[in-house]
Amino acid sequence: MNKEKNLSPSIPDEDPAARIERCYPSLTATEQEAARYILGHLTDVLLSNSTELSQLSGVSQPTLSRLYRKLGYANAGEFRRSVRAIHRPGAPETETKQDLPDNPVIEHMRRDEASLERTIGNLDPAALASLCSAMASARRICLFGARNSYPIALHLREQLLQLRDGIELLPQPGQSIAEEIVGLDGRDVAIIVAVRRRTALFLPLVDALDARGVRIAVISDSSARTRLLGRNVDILEADLSSRMLTSYTSAFAIAALITDMLSDTLSHMQGHDPAGRIKAINTAFDQLGELGE
Repeated sequence: MNKEKNLSPSIPDEDPAARIERCYPSLTATEQEAARYILGHLTDVLLSNSTELSQLSGVSQPTLSRLYRKLGYANAGEFRRSVRAIHRPGAPETETKQDLPDNPVIEHMRRDEASLERTIGNLDPAALASLCSAMASARRICLFGARNSYPIALHLREQLLQLRDGIELLPQPGQSIAEEIVGLDGRDVAIIVAVRRRTALFLPLVDALDARGVRIAVISDSSARTRLLGRNVDILEADLSSRMLTSYTSAFAIAALITDMLSDTLSHMQGHDPAGRIKAINTAFDQLGELGE
């Protein structure tokens, strides 16, 4: 019986990214696909078991196993330990130089398309509908986001404000969080955007909101999955595509999806008229002369 050829037995202490780079031309097309996914999703390698990684990548478990062996690792556990030595969950991902695109615009589009397909495919429509129902009837909807998550939270705030009152982005610039959340309770909804590397306040904020009975949703990536185990939150997981740095297209797409579903929910509730509110906003713009042509 022939064994898989080990392509990397002779270079000790070589990190997994370097092994993939060196062995890439000798891999099969399917193994190259797996290698590209791994290099763009090292956090998933650390936080997912073999079944989960296969589902996330769309590559079969036998193909992943063959790839590990060809790279010189005995099994998935040994490969994962090697990745842990070079990568922290949430840090920027990497890529193989063998796969530098001839057309970077098309390649960027394809990465984001694949990211969006995985993101939308992994969302639970029933959970989203439940969240939007809670948002429709909530007293206040409070949005939180720091670092790279802040622009996503800000964008979501601007979108939700087109649909209803009571939308807040917290905390205010330069202010602390404690004063902002002390009055929240079970009548409120909090959406925390926490993609990639999060601040130390992330879990304390989740726990403080939960203790007050607030309905909590977290827009994040796979690196938050294990941290939120056992906590009463809705996790909306974005599959973030990466080259040298991260594209947040899928996280913004989740924000857009929440907005669309909330609009539909409000349109069927007595006392709410999203279309009428948008019309009133446009009238106010005209009255103020606030926007140019």
